[in-house]
Amino acid sequence: MMKKTLAPALLAIFLLVLTHTANAGKLQLPKGMGGVPDIGVIPCEVFTRMIKVGPLGTKRLLLTWAEGYYHAKTGKTFDEILAAAEQAGETWDFTRLTDHFEAFCAADPEALTSAAVADLGEQLYGAAP
Repeated sequence: MMKKTLAPALLAIFLLVLTHTANAGKLQLPKGMGGVPDIGVIPCEVFTRMIKVGPLGTKRLLLTWAEGYYHAKTGKTFDEILAAAEQAGETWDFTRLTDHFEAFCAADPEALTSAAVADLGEQLYGAAP
């Protein structure tokens, strides 16, 4: 129970720190994203800025969220899709996974972070959520 209530609180603290460390001209969260936003609706352009000006752990935050989102959408865990990729001769680690998000978002800044997760699922398992 404590883990379920701790994650939103940590995200809220992260966003508060982020908004104080970046001036308003550098990072604007989309309208309506006060409080604890849905990470999946953050535009890639904002996510890319978050990585640059946010505290360490921003990439890990997205990857952790992505794992839960992908599992909820497909019923498959990242462990399952990483094992399938490994059997196909591909090795994915934290850096490669998060680099994929960054590259996807750089190529399509208007896309949502949930689209980056769907693209990763297609790359790893051949199926998007």
